[in-house]
Amino acid sequence: MAAIDLQHHGNVIVAVLSGELTLANAQHLRGELEEALSTQGVTDVALDLAGVTYLDSSGLGSLIAVSTRARASGCRILLYRPSKEVHKLLDAAQLSGLFPLLEDEDDLLTLLPD
Repeated sequence: MAAIDLQHHGNVIVAVLSGELTLANAQHLRGELEEALSTQGVTDVALDLAGVTYLDSSGLGSLIAVSTRARASGCRILLYRPSKEVHKLLDAAQLSGLFPLLEDEDDLLTLLPD
């Protein structure tokens, strides 16, 4: 089961995800992220994926759907510290270039307001 913790930093939301992102929780994850996107003034949502232990096609599909919705509303979904499992699935699905990547805290800090 996955957990999500939303941290608001001005116009940026950091969504800390952990556990398995699978068919069992993909809709819940999508709903939480879409609600975060509807927050007034949000321009970026950084998905902290360091704690994701498994990602299946349904979990990936939710991330893609949220990214599409974000772009339509002028926001961005960024992947922050994606785990090896996430990297492997993105590479296997040939989707590595779909999401902007934030590899470390320095990359994330460039987004956050002072």
